[in-house]
Amino acid sequence: MARHFVCKSEDIVENGMTAFDLAGGRTVLMLKFEERIFACDNVCPHQEVRLDEGMFDEGILTCHQHLWQWNVATGEPVGLAECPLKTYRVHMDDDSVYVDPDVDP
Repeated sequence: MARHFVCKSEDIVENGMTAFDLAGGRTVLMLKFEERIFACDNVCPHQEVRLDEGMFDEGILTCHQHLWQWNVATGEPVGLAECPLKTYRVHMDDDSVYVDPDVDP
């Protein structure tokens, strides 16, 4: 399993999101809701828009460009969105956060 260290858990505020660059040029969006940490692509699957420029509230991520939304726990579309969001498995080791971008959650 190719885990990548992303950040410390305190680097992501509750009900907030932060984008992090991984080795190889990939950017992952880390989100925290109800003390759980989630990871997904930082690019909208509809158009290549950065999702960290959007909004995140109550576990729902909204793209600012066309208002597509997703449940960050599942990647499932909500409302107008027509396709799922790519999510990643998150691993915790004490307060260190890792993702495996090559394995589905």
